[in-house]
Amino acid sequence: MRETRDILGAFQNLRESGAAGVLASAVHTEGSTYRRPGARMLVLPDDRIIGLISGGCLEGDLLEHARSVRETGEPRIVRYDMRSEDDIIWGLGLGCAGAVDVLLERVDGEAPGPLDLMAECIRERRTGVIATVLAGRAALATHWALHPDGRFSGPTTGSAEVERAARQAAERDADGLLEDEAGKILFEVVRPPPRLLVFGAGPDAVPVVRIAAELGWDVIVVDWRPAHACRESFPEASDVLLCEAERVGEHVEADGTSAALVMTHHYLHDRSLLRFLLPSPVRFIGILGPRKRTELLIGELEEEGASFTPEQLERLHGPAGLDIGAESPEQIALALIAEIQAVLAGRSGGWLCQRKGPIHGEVA
Repeated sequence: MRETRDILGAFQNLRESGAAGVLASAVHTEGSTYRRPGARMLVLPDDRIIGLISGGCLEGDLLEHARSVRETGEPRIVRYDMRSEDDIIWGLGLGCAGAVDVLLERVDGEAPGPLDLMAECIRERRTGVIATVLAGRAALATHWALHPDGRFSGPTTGSAEVERAARQAAERDADGLLEDEAGKILFEVVRPPPRLLVFGAGPDAVPVVRIAAELGWDVIVVDWRPAHACRESFPEASDVLLCEAERVGEHVEADGTSAALVMTHHYLHDRSLLRFLLPSPVRFIGILGPRKRTELLIGELEEEGASFTPEQLERLHGPAGLDIGAESPEQIALALIAEIQAVLAGRSGGWLCQRKGPIHGEVA
């Protein structure tokens, strides 16, 4: 998500200057590839590159294609197939055992494109869908958009069928491909960045906020102490709120795109925060401290009349963090953020060398 923010920022600068760039998007992959469909990079007029399609091995060749697209304005799809034993002779010699199709299209301020919808989804913190023609039906790189507010925009030709498919992709929250004898259209679900709610603005929260912000997450820090809840301590945070634990429900939005870390190191405040967080739709609730402490907190809340479902309690991770032998604040922050990333991605957080099956799972 940080990469997306960087691309959007660079594109906004292009638009303000009246210049044009080239957007490269991975639209299809097979086998083992460094990135999945949806990976993007922006080529600027001076040939600087923002973002990556691969680990750096394809970007030089893509730059040559991007120059042509920028000059002609004609989009194209470039295919890299690294599965052949002859790849060292005819191609780049990457040995990645996979293939990737990359769509290159000129982007400027003249017409809305995929970057406009991505910026809108981040701004509104809501989901949208981009539909992109890859073959037939309409010109290559023709786009439709299902906006976060439910509006559907794009060319009128064939729009009814495309709109139905886009709304189905949004409902499934999954990318899709509409392919028949008339052509091929890729549907990409654009999600807002994760929101991390950090309760407790002590010194150990500083590296947590810094790492999460580096990933491009929206980070909100909440503390009841004026000396701690200050912007100067957390310059990377999206917001820093001064709020009593008992009143967080009045000031903090805990939605289904959010994860929460409870690190106040204050027993009574933690109890109030869990009373608020457990019934909320947040996807992850992490709490620092030993398991016994967390069990006591839940037990006291239940004795006071609170009732939690098994599904709600499954989202509670206490003690939070992956078991990586963390000791220092920075190491602990890494363990915490890594566990949240694993949960948001639906992964266990184990070793990749022991994973059975492809790293990225099934792709479009």
